[in-house]
Amino acid sequence: MTPRERVLAALRREQPDQVPWIENEVEEEIQVALMDGRTDYTPGELCRALGMDGFGYHFPSGQKASDSQSIQTTGTTGKEAWYAPTRMTFDFVPPWIADMGTDAKSGRTYVKHGLLTDRDALKYFDQFLPDPDHPGRYDQVAEWLAKYKEDFAVFARIRLGSASTFESMGLDVFSITLYDDPDLVKEIHRRFSEWSARVVQHLNKLDFDFIWANDDHADTKAPWINMEMWEEFFKPYQMLVANEIRKPWIFHSDGNLFPILDGLLQLGMNGIHPVQPSAMDINQLKAKYGHRVCIVGNIDLDYTLPRGTEAEVEAEVRDRIEKVGKGGGYMISSANSITDYCKVENVRAMSRAIRKYGKYA
Repeated sequence: MTPRERVLAALRREQPDQVPWIENEVEEEIQVALMDGRTDYTPGELCRALGMDGFGYHFPSGQKASDSQSIQTTGTTGKEAWYAPTRMTFDFVPPWIADMGTDAKSGRTYVKHGLLTDRDALKYFDQFLPDPDHPGRYDQVAEWLAKYKEDFAVFARIRLGSASTFESMGLDVFSITLYDDPDLVKEIHRRFSEWSARVVQHLNKLDFDFIWANDDHADTKAPWINMEMWEEFFKPYQMLVANEIRKPWIFHSDGNLFPILDGLLQLGMNGIHPVQPSAMDINQLKAKYGHRVCIVGNIDLDYTLPRGTEAEVEAEVRDRIEKVGKGGGYMISSANSITDYCKVENVRAMSRAIRKYGKYA
């Protein structure tokens, strides 16, 4: 099977010839390290070097590596950067409507605080959000797809509107506003979701194989909203986006999703990612939901990949493939993404272990 066929079979909950390896992201600095200092490699070269089956994030394209948050900082003056990206990207997420900071040591950007704190702040939507119908980005990405797709599975990354709402309000303001002005929360979510729905209409026409929606909902203990709140404040707006998707798609949220998972699955996603080991038991997830959705992820990012030994990485990969990969419907992945703080030797150990144990008999 080709890598693309392998991934699509897993998303259909079938058993391909081997367990696919797909990552939501490989951060640029570790990409460069894994490619022995090169920055001019193609996505296909990175995939072949590791044995991955697809891609869909962003790449240095011969430039200095950038941190992943930088795509979220176009702000009020960077719409042209969205329309005409200078480095290869398959991300179609809106910028945070937030005051951004930069860490002095690492250069990484981060959200200092959201700006959508009251009704007067709704004006920022016009200032921050690019035109979702502007053809520039789609035309450029179509060229990259034609040139670099090869036989890999390629995905576009989007948001359903929820993560944008959380980050652009701030969890504290979001939580208070749920009670003080619930209609404002709904208005903010609706605007982000309608923007993403328009973007998805364009992505449906491009040569992507699937879509990856990144919308964190939880920490390791529980979701930030209960099922009743999800039904009222999230579902109607997430559905605006989900109903436009015409390709297979994966839903991403860190943390413990079990309390709201029956609701989330109503959105119709084909895969659930990343199944954070400190928050969810992947064997329980497979037993209860494996007949409904492909499971993606679970290689530990808290200890194993950044601090563990190569032997520990191999043992964990083997365990997930043998237990969760049985019968298909599983794609191996880190429990979020391959971050810059992962050990390069551990990522390579993961690659070797997948090749060693990943083939179905």
